[in-house]
Amino acid sequence: MDDVTPPRNASEKWPRRSLRSRTQASSAGAEDASERLRAVLASVSDCYFTLDRAYRITDLNEAAKDWVGPDPDRVLGACLWDLCHPEAECSRAIKEGMQARQSVRREVMSGLRPGHFLSLHVCPSTDGLSVFFTDVTERHAAKTALDELAGRVLSLQDEERQRIAEELHDSTAQHLAALVLHLMRLRQFVLPEGHTVLDEAEGSAEEAVRELRAFTYLLHPPGLEHGGFAGTVRAFATGFARRTGLDTSVSMPDAADSLPFDIQRSLLRVVQEALTNTYRHAAASRVTINLRVGANALKLRVLDDGCGLSRGVRKAAEGGALLGVGVTGMRARMLRFGGSLRLLSDTRGTLVVAILPFGFKPAGHGPQANPGPRNVERERAGTIS
Repeated sequence: MDDVTPPRNASEKWPRRSLRSRTQASSAGAEDASERLRAVLASVSDCYFTLDRAYRITDLNEAAKDWVGPDPDRVLGACLWDLCHPEAECSRAIKEGMQARQSVRREVMSGLRPGHFLSLHVCPSTDGLSVFFTDVTERHAAKTALDELAGRVLSLQDEERQRIAEELHDSTAQHLAALVLHLMRLRQFVLPEGHTVLDEAEGSAEEAVRELRAFTYLLHPPGLEHGGFAGTVRAFATGFARRTGLDTSVSMPDAADSLPFDIQRSLLRVVQEALTNTYRHAAASRVTINLRVGANALKLRVLDDGCGLSRGVRKAAEGGALLGVGVTGMRARMLRFGGSLRLLSDTRGTLVVAILPFGFKPAGHGPQANPGPRNVERERAGTIS
């Protein structure tokens, strides 16, 4: 049997008193640290509240009390679902953090104040969750306005390019074709010694006609309304090859036709601009267009086997300042949907890589669809191989 007799002298009592004193001091220190933390949280401008594992509100700072409006004391101890619907966008983010026990950062719509947008940060804690949020409604409205403006600018650009293409085709190209015919008729009036010069003039005029037809074709934005995205890109590449003499191949799944229309149009413009740059600058013989649709993102690649870009041009493109070859416009179209655009180039050719994530919601738009299984091709690191 264990010895449970009490200590018989002061030396046996001392360890117990010392342990009790250390425990009390530790509790007092923890309480003091907790009070200091509450004071700091109360002074921050962000709204802050804590939840236990049953989603009851256990604490909130002054900023959060101001956010909930009149009678903030009713909030303390209340279930979060009594204040906002459990399926609201902000509620789903909070439940995700609680159930997965992981940090969540997201811009969401408020469940307590409809029409307001919040920058939400959910952090798991021992007792439940700590939730920080800031009202970013004004910033969201500014992003929406900027996105609408960017979309309008890009639409105006398409309209202007179409107008220029039509005028070149209907007027300038016809004048050049007439010039070729006149040069042919002129041959009968020129002495044999002048036929060489006449041949050169005819050749230059015919080359100008071919180039003009190629440029007007590249300038004119093809439509998506009838052929779908994959069919439109294939038809556009076939016409490009016929007019320029470049060997052009296309690889993309028909599932690309299920992408949202705005994304299809932006990707088509990237293809159009990349082919224009290849024709104008690359001195290439072959160009490949490849699209891979994965579970989380899609990747569009346009690769040519040309001479590549000079170091100065590549540096300007990486900085987003390459207005002359359309990189800025391509990048702007991808940024609208949370994507990115990279330009990789060396003496063996140039690769344009456009990546778009699924699930990104541009300002003023609904969530994007997830059209297909994951099959994203590995991107080459920095060189053409």
